[in-house]
Amino acid sequence: AASVTRPARGILDTSVFIANESGRAIDAERLPDESAISVVTLAELQVGVLAAVDSKTRATRLATVDLARDMEVLPAEERVALAWARLRVHLAEVGRRVNANDLWIAATAVAHGLPVVTQDLDFDPLEGVLGLGIVRV
Repeated sequence: AASVTRPARGILDTSVFIANESGRAIDAERLPDESAISVVTLAELQVGVLAAVDSKTRATRLATVDLARDMEVLPAEERVALAWARLRVHLAEVGRRVNANDLWIAATAVAHGLPVVTQDLDFDPLEGVLGLGIVRV
């Protein structure tokens, strides 16, 4: 599955929330009509809140967590674990590595038949693997 233009549904990865929070440009035309997130993204955003060094940063990051929690949060259940294992083995076979959290987000997308919506180039080695689509915003 090559890059998709604008999907009906998609899984937003953490980079999209951080871009929104920091004012980095997002190609809104390519955002899905309906967005979900992996529970891993919620965890990563919560780390940002807990690690905030001042109250202004904490408030900004809490608003981002609230935005994420309004979306459907997809858990890491058995079919996600199976997709994770298959992606991990594929990467080992081709001699590539992907951050473990990104791998969980990709596995969640594969298990649900949805593309990953991201600004993160780390997903590139997984594009097309097990039908994974990547939407770059």
